[in-house]
Amino acid sequence: MIFLQATRSAVEMADTFRADGKIYVVIAVLGIIFVGLITYLIYLDKKISRLEKRNRE
Repeated sequence: MIFLQATRSAVEMADTFRADGKIYVVIAVLGIIFVGLITYLIYLDKKISRLEKRNRE
């Protein structure tokens, strides 16, 4: 029963965000965070690869 109330609340919140146009802000922020994490992981991979190459020599 509590799960159903939480689900309804989440749906109402999503409907409110969509109605106010704030859902696009939420999606944009999540997108920026995702792109930032991917960029950071690529940077770390390149840095680790350089360290491994230098360590082999």
